[in-house]
Amino acid sequence: MHPILREILMEPVGWLAIGGSIVMVGISVFVALFVRRKVREEEKKRQR
Repeated sequence: MHPILREILMEPVGWLAIGGSIVMVGISVFVALFVRRKVREEEKKRQR
């Protein structure tokens, strides 16, 4: 197995890096969707 893959998949630090990456991507997607929803709500309020 390639040494980098071994480091990522076999060591706790690798799993921490994978988990941290997933959390960061999840937070960015959540914030983007939240902002889009708020902008849409503000546009609906302005149209009334």
